[in-house]
Amino acid sequence: MEKKLSAKNYVGYTLVDFANNLAFCVMSSYLTLYCTDILGMSGAVISAILIIARIWDAVNDPMMGFLAQRRRPGKNGKYKPFILWGGIPLSLTAVLVFTKVSDSVAFNTAWVAVFYIAYGMLYTVLLVPYGSLASVMTNRENERSILSICRSIGAGIGNLPTFIFPIVVMSAGAGGNQMDETRLFWAMVVIAVSMCMIYAVSYKCIDERVLVENSAQKTGVLTVLKHIFKDRAFIIMSLLGCLLMAVQMYTNTVNLYLFKDYFQNSSMNTVYMVVSYAPMVIMMPFVNVLIKKFGKKEICVAGLAVSTVASFLTYILKIGMDNVWLFIILAVFVNVGIGFLTLEVWAMAADIIDHQEWVTGRREEASNYAIFTFMRKVGQALAALAPWFVSLAGYDSSKAGTGVSQGEAVLSGMYDIATLVPVVLFAVMLVLAILYPLNKKTTEKMHAELAVLHESQHVETV
Repeated sequence: MEKKLSAKNYVGYTLVDFANNLAFCVMSSYLTLYCTDILGMSGAVISAILIIARIWDAVNDPMMGFLAQRRRPGKNGKYKPFILWGGIPLSLTAVLVFTKVSDSVAFNTAWVAVFYIAYGMLYTVLLVPYGSLASVMTNRENERSILSICRSIGAGIGNLPTFIFPIVVMSAGAGGNQMDETRLFWAMVVIAVSMCMIYAVSYKCIDERVLVENSAQKTGVLTVLKHIFKDRAFIIMSLLGCLLMAVQMYTNTVNLYLFKDYFQNSSMNTVYMVVSYAPMVIMMPFVNVLIKKFGKKEICVAGLAVSTVASFLTYILKIGMDNVWLFIILAVFVNVGIGFLTLEVWAMAADIIDHQEWVTGRREEASNYAIFTFMRKVGQALAALAPWFVSLAGYDSSKAGTGVSQGEAVLSGMYDIATLVPVVLFAVMLVLAILYPLNKKTTEKMHAELAVLHESQHVETV
């Protein structure tokens, strides 16, 4: 009989995404501002680098998934070793991305491009096996749901730099409202050292318990893709994961400019980040209760409806520069709504992997997870349009830190691109969530039948 997961296992799983997000949140929020205001790069060039990195992921992510899937379990497990193999070099690369070694814009552009793409590759080496860990740590649906929540907790705590950076790093220039290059570098060094230590601890805490014998290792790439393209649940959930990442990263990026230039108060971005994560913290104790009563799909549909309405109000009200608190209040409702999907996205990812097994008879968790992860990186590519949109609004990086205003028309345009794009993304996500076929009844039936199937196949647990 399979043992229940221990507190140590949950802590170890939480810590991995805690470490992941320490650097990732800085990449997603501050890389664009660093490139424009410190390195002098244009928004179009930055967007191009980010999109090229995501195009490479189209090859890199699925390839890593198939490699991990075919790896035979060693004495330390099948997926667990990747925590160290990917995590340690990932930490170093994160520092190199934010290391300015020249005054040449061309050289700095090449430097950022090389190490940002390397960072993305190493992130894949770590992330794909890490996501697959949940399926080999436990077969129990409630424990997987808790693991998903733990992962969201880890990711949320890992966003700590986004709370601190507006105060610590945004301290240069006129009025102390500009990025400080030296402080940014040393902050990344501290983050990298912390990541290495956290990965080492998490590695000791995680155990792989479920060893499922299946034919996945002999399944070809084309066969896996054929199964996925026929699976409505997998396609819709992958698109939801893509747009969730897009709206979160896009908002984090453009809000840095919005608070710095439109509201003229970078420190308020810390308040914004607090209210962004506070709803999820409050909801965490109640999520499993709500899932048991209503189902994952059902609560996500309701939440996305709230986010769509609140986001639309933020756009049409055209909140004035002197009314930042109204902007913050509406952000609370936006994040209350999206909080359900954010907390459950990894449990729902496990559900669509289970659904693939349910409809095809094959279990290919690493390959399936790699494709789901790739779709989230497509979301990053969509968010990579943020610096280009900021440039289209007329943002002039030469005015950064000088105390000179960007101009009324530019600021108005920045507000529009910061608020309209999320409205569109939330609306599309709401439609997709409604179309998602795995409602409460179907999910319960699927897991019940898979439990019988696994028992008949003599699934080995340790």
